[in-house]
Amino acid sequence: MGHPELAVIVDEIIEKEMSRNSWTLMHRFNLCYDLLDKVRNNMEGLALMFVWLRFSAIRQIDWQRNYNTQPRELSHAEDRLTLKLADCYTKEESGGREYIRLILTTMGRGGEGQRIRDEVLNIMHRLHIKEVSGHFMEEWHQKLHNNTTPDDVVICEAYIGFLKSNGNLDIFYKILGAGGITKERLENFERPIISHPDFVPSIKDPLIHDLEHFLGILKAVHSGTDLGTAIYAARYLFDPEMHGLMDFIWMHHDDADACILIEKIAEARRRLKTQLQGNSNVVRDLLFLDLALENFLRVVVERSLHLHLSTQLVELIAMVLENLIITKGNDELTYCLHQWEHVRRMTRSGKEWALQSRAVLDRLTRALGAVIDHYYQVLQPKADFLGGAFHADSWTISLFSEEVVRGKPVFALSKLLRQIDPILRREAHLGSWQVISQGKGTGQVEVVSDLRSVQGKSFARPTVIIADKVAGEEEIPKEVIAVITPDLTDIVSHIAIRARNANILFATCYDPDIIVRLKSLSEHLLSLSVNTAGDVIFEESSGEPCITSQRVLPVPRISRPCFTAYAVSSAKFNQKNVGGKSNNLRHLKDKLPEWIILPSSVAMPFGVFEKVLAGHHNKEIAGHYNELALRIDKNTEKVDVEVLSELRKTILGLKAPDGLVSELHGVIAEAGLPWPSNWEVAWTCIKGVWGSKWNERAYLSRRTRGIPHADLFMAVLIQEVVEADYSFVIHTVNPSTGNRNEIYAEVVPGLGETLVGNYPGKALSFTCRKGKDEPQLLAFPSKSVALFGSGLIFRSDSNGEDLAGYAGAGLYDSIMLEPSVKVPLDYTSESLVGNED
Repeated sequence: MGHPELAVIVDEIIEKEMSRNSWTLMHRFNLCYDLLDKVRNNMEGLALMFVWLRFSAIRQIDWQRNYNTQPRELSHAEDRLTLKLADCYTKEESGGREYIRLILTTMGRGGEGQRIRDEVLNIMHRLHIKEVSGHFMEEWHQKLHNNTTPDDVVICEAYIGFLKSNGNLDIFYKILGAGGITKERLENFERPIISHPDFVPSIKDPLIHDLEHFLGILKAVHSGTDLGTAIYAARYLFDPEMHGLMDFIWMHHDDADACILIEKIAEARRRLKTQLQGNSNVVRDLLFLDLALENFLRVVVERSLHLHLSTQLVELIAMVLENLIITKGNDELTYCLHQWEHVRRMTRSGKEWALQSRAVLDRLTRALGAVIDHYYQVLQPKADFLGGAFHADSWTISLFSEEVVRGKPVFALSKLLRQIDPILRREAHLGSWQVISQGKGTGQVEVVSDLRSVQGKSFARPTVIIADKVAGEEEIPKEVIAVITPDLTDIVSHIAIRARNANILFATCYDPDIIVRLKSLSEHLLSLSVNTAGDVIFEESSGEPCITSQRVLPVPRISRPCFTAYAVSSAKFNQKNVGGKSNNLRHLKDKLPEWIILPSSVAMPFGVFEKVLAGHHNKEIAGHYNELALRIDKNTEKVDVEVLSELRKTILGLKAPDGLVSELHGVIAEAGLPWPSNWEVAWTCIKGVWGSKWNERAYLSRRTRGIPHADLFMAVLIQEVVEADYSFVIHTVNPSTGNRNEIYAEVVPGLGETLVGNYPGKALSFTCRKGKDEPQLLAFPSKSVALFGSGLIFRSDSNGEDLAGYAGAGLYDSIMLEPSVKVPLDYTSESLVGNED
């Protein structure tokens, strides 16, 4: 389980559940009550409790084994457990509240269990139903007396349906089946129900009346999140306004107008949120009501999805998102809500509105993905472990997290986003594709969760990768002819540049149906190309895989430079001592007008790392480093990430010779740059840049192109960071279309790392015909964060960048002396979006 203290709890749960001792729901709830003391303020522990109890709720572990439990005993166990959970909720501080809420969805409130036993007898006596064996009512009566469970709610509903249909057994078993109960399950209760229900016309109406009342008693014990039950249980806490809200919701709960219902639900939940503290009885009843309202909201949305909701979608998304935030406080979701409220108030037509809405949709989709991923990461490992130990049905294990998410508003909201997406894309004239790199060919389809998972992999034939996620810094395997993803990728990201260099087709697909279709072709041969409209077209191929446009790239030639000095000023930058970044700055300085100020810069040239490594004071480190480098050279089959990590760690142990510090100090002072207040921090930054030679993407890139690792030398460019309000990249040739008469620009708030580093989301982007002043907006920004900072930056500047036919830029790291500050973006107050001038 990854947590030693939880391992003991897991062992106890499994021992109790899987031994042949006497066991019922009552015993399970009592054990949970005792274990809660060990997992208070422990999110992982509370999540474990939920996974265990959900396997119980979906009937994957025994509800009764060799023991009879009276209804009052079960309801007492539920009553004290739910009160303890409510108390935990009020005191929880570690993010575990959402798991306490989830635990409560797996059980009833408790209530007056004795009434179950009493009322079933009252019904039989009032209607003169004899207590004789061989009849359904008596068999059910015996089960209720000896071990009532949530199954009884379904049985009661099925019996009522049977009576209302004048004795139609098909209706009886259909309702049972919908509630998860088979005829076999009825017959295998320890007090089995073998007989079909009897239909006696003379007592039909009074029996229906009595059973509907009895159903309320059963739900009070077993169905804590049933809407009617939860409203009734919490009414004593309502003020007049809340009474009115609950009356409206209950009276109109079958209405078709989803917007009005969800608006009332949101208003009620806002009120409840302020009251979820204090007395455990109060908190428990309000929590069950809030859970019932949350679940009802999901039901309202899902039953409305088949309707034509295009005029209501904007409102529905806002209200469902607000409800999600009420449940799960989340800053990113809150920023999305603020943005959505902004576009909600705009005139809802035209390309600009659609692009702004689409930007919020991108960000919101990403935020929902993070919520869903969180549930999976926390719950699925526990479900795999416990489900296996419980011998649960395989589908309940593999789909555990997915089914939890499907029962949450986050899933309903994702459905709404999927409905509005094609509407916005049509309005914005976006189409289904963004081609980032042109290419075509035929290859075998390989479906992966993220592109990083196939870094360094060798494929036996040309391959088409369908990847759910692309980070932007990956190295595309040599045999890959196309990468298709639903993920958003900056056109200036490292992977985009490398794909264009190699003529690999790289495209984002916005249409989930197309992605599903592509994934269904896994292991099939697929031919892909780009048509004149800029869409990717594809068809299954029966021929041999081929590459029709990928360049056959020569191995880049790199000369090994020699050590010249520990530090040089910008005036001494040349191709023999520094890389492309430094040399481009030197050339740029001569071309800029006086009013454009170029930040000062110096460099630690090629050969300094090798000189330091060879120094007598680093002899032991050098021996270890050379041994590791030799191991990496010999390993050509797979990526040994542990050795790469050890190489970087070894470099961090280097000691600086005295001559280096004094020489660098003099050059920095001459350039007018500030000397770092803490040299050790600066030295660590320098070594971090050197060590980035051995990061995974750089290593893979060199290996793929056949560049010897020993030929790669690293200079370090030292500059002062400009405190940027905005950063941008302008392409003088449109990289998507190859149009040389058009520029393509992308802009982000803050430092440019969020742009070139492919931070999730899009930049503000536009094209413009050269010589014209008519930019065409392509996308509003949807990135979640901006980076701000100042001070010195130590930039990688290797001899393996800006080479003909090789995209080496972005492979290596640049490190700021003072790390940049990550600031969440609220675009409602961002001039880049709101300032029309």
